[in-house]
Amino acid sequence: MKQKYYGLLVALLCVFEVPCLLGQASPDPLLPTLLGKWEVLSYSEQGITVNKQEASPAQARKVYAHVRGQRAIRFYGYQAYEEGLSRREDRAFKEWLERDSVLEVKRLMEVISIPYYAVFFADSTLSLYNKTVETGAVLFPESRRFALNGKTMSLDIFRLGGYERLDVQILWLDEKKLTLFIPDEAEVVELVKVPFALP
Repeated sequence: MKQKYYGLLVALLCVFEVPCLLGQASPDPLLPTLLGKWEVLSYSEQGITVNKQEASPAQARKVYAHVRGQRAIRFYGYQAYEEGLSRREDRAFKEWLERDSVLEVKRLMEVISIPYYAVFFADSTLSLYNKTVETGAVLFPESRRFALNGKTMSLDIFRLGGYERLDVQILWLDEKKLTLFIPDEAEVVELVKVPFALP
């Protein structure tokens, strides 16, 4: 008698579980809307919201002003509250600060102005990359896996070959616009759908 129920249980598991294990579960209804190529419009650069469609110099200077103190501590070892710096030490720090600001603002201007894309594929692959406007060169390409849950409006992004997972909340998703919230970074990212084309 027990064997009969055991056989029935195995049969039911095969009917309901095997299709899911084989990837035959019905896809999320929001998936077709998510699939395709998206361009990042705005994001948070080191805690400051920047718009990639606007001029980058003023935005880069604003970001640098926000992180200047942290950079002085991290890269120069300078504490704003330190007293007793000699004139030579103070002059050396100010020279470093000037060089650092020129180089970092230039780098930030480039980062902000270069378009950044996210491409969602039907096989749950997510491709991320920058692409220069002038030459069309692809920079810093990355591959990830993603899992969409339309019921909770959430998106889990996984690093390939690892266990690192980024939990993302979808604030808005339609045919033209995607707005994401990354809780770990307290960051809102706005994207717009663009015509699909391979890099």
